[in-house]
Amino acid sequence: MKYKISILVVLFVVFFSSCADLMEDMITDTVADNQFSTVQGLDEALIATYVPLRLYYGQQNGFLMTLYGTDLFTEGQTYNPHWNDYGSGLNPSNLLRASSDVFVWDNFYRGINNANTVISRAPEVDGIDENTKNMKMAEAKFLRAHFYFVLVQHFGALHITLEETRDVELEATRSPVEEVYEVIISDLEFAAEYLPLQQTQYGRPTHDAAVNHLAKVHLTIGNWQQAADLAIAVIEGGRHHLLDSYEDVFDPFNQRHAEAIWAVQWGDNPEVNSPPNQIQRFIGPRQWLIEGLVGDNMYHIGKARFFPTPYLLTELFGNDYREEGLHIRNDMRYSVTFKEAWLYNDENNLPNGAAIGDTAAWFTNDPIVQEMSREEIEEKYPYLVIRIEDINTVYAPTVHKHRYPYQALHGRDYMYMRLGETYLIAAEALMMLGQLDDAAYYFNVLRSRAAFPGVEIPLITPAELTIDEILDERGRELAGELHRWYDLKRTGKLVARVRAHNPKGSLNIQEFHNLRPIPQTQIDRTWSDFPQNPGYN
Repeated sequence: MKYKISILVVLFVVFFSSCADLMEDMITDTVADNQFSTVQGLDEALIATYVPLRLYYGQQNGFLMTLYGTDLFTEGQTYNPHWNDYGSGLNPSNLLRASSDVFVWDNFYRGINNANTVISRAPEVDGIDENTKNMKMAEAKFLRAHFYFVLVQHFGALHITLEETRDVELEATRSPVEEVYEVIISDLEFAAEYLPLQQTQYGRPTHDAAVNHLAKVHLTIGNWQQAADLAIAVIEGGRHHLLDSYEDVFDPFNQRHAEAIWAVQWGDNPEVNSPPNQIQRFIGPRQWLIEGLVGDNMYHIGKARFFPTPYLLTELFGNDYREEGLHIRNDMRYSVTFKEAWLYNDENNLPNGAAIGDTAAWFTNDPIVQEMSREEIEEKYPYLVIRIEDINTVYAPTVHKHRYPYQALHGRDYMYMRLGETYLIAAEALMMLGQLDDAAYYFNVLRSRAAFPGVEIPLITPAELTIDEILDERGRELAGELHRWYDLKRTGKLVARVRAHNPKGSLNIQEFHNLRPIPQTQIDRTWSDFPQNPGYN
């Protein structure tokens, strides 16, 4: 990669203090090269390595590359539509509109170089013992592995750099995917060996986070036995457990709970909260355009960039509760995932006869309401009712897993790993091994948690397990959590499912869209041959 690091190493740097949370340390600045020879400087470089995570998971980059163009989410208010429709705009010169950001590529390679700096400098630092050095290196290797894992899934063959870059480099080559995964696995195995069972600062990865990450990596490349063994080790380790209620997993007032394994951190302190986590704003409707509603400090001013597909709202969650089987009256995950009722909260713009707290609008997938005419709805309901066919850039459902009780440009943690997914990793790997009874056990433990109190929820039999059943359950459990594109690619279902369930994406998607285009800026600044992915030339 071409990043000049000579007298000054340009990093997102953190001034370390005795903070209880990693988030409180994150302040951007530059640090002199010789400062990395100190204990404090080494930790500043390490904490700087976390910042690119915020540039992906809390910004448009992460949403566009994981929610758009899948069977579950589609384009809402027009915004970078090529990531959803797989049209000609998805090309090597594509930039994130308005910010000229080259999406994840540049930021994650900067993160990789930050990690390389820590790994190469740690052995030279005086004043810390070998165990502490190994722990710092393990943390950096965990982050480096994560950066490479995201990049290799999107782009395929990558340039591998494992040493700190201090001068301008003009040559880069693409190493095969298998070699990239060898680096990822080696880094995570080192991390699992040297990371502690519990960190002194929340937000730093633990032993369990490294093991869980390894399980996901092995699942992705088809090492089923390793994936199953590692996932079960985390489940049975006793340091994490499923919360009793699915609803509690997304409580904005209790983000740091026993189900969370590793999260990218934000908070309500503006001095250490940049760039902010804006998932809820971009995934929410423009409710502030409805009379009597205004953006508040929980749902903020929505931008309606991402809409759920009709498939997600109907078939996947089972909206017709008049039929037998799994549906929205026995499975709470739909009602926890989506906010349906919007209550008047703008005292200065209330319609005549309305009061604060009255229902202003109701988005619903209720099958009976879907069958009603607009005239029948207006006669029966004294508020705005929005059916699936009424969805537009104002009237849209919102995933509210990411809501947070802070100002609009602050944000909540992004929970990348939680034990609920670990159960599904175990179930999928065991199913692929043919161990269907064990696979159904882990599948059903998780599904049982989704039942409404006092309501019986249908469980799956071993004979019913297929990769499509796994994908459907992952959709119900993880909807809106930025996993879907990877899931469809990993299982070989991206093209088929987009064609079946995403009307805007179905027209253009081809098999070559299982990889993204290499940014043209990377190709142009590389003197050696750096080939483009097939289909994008």
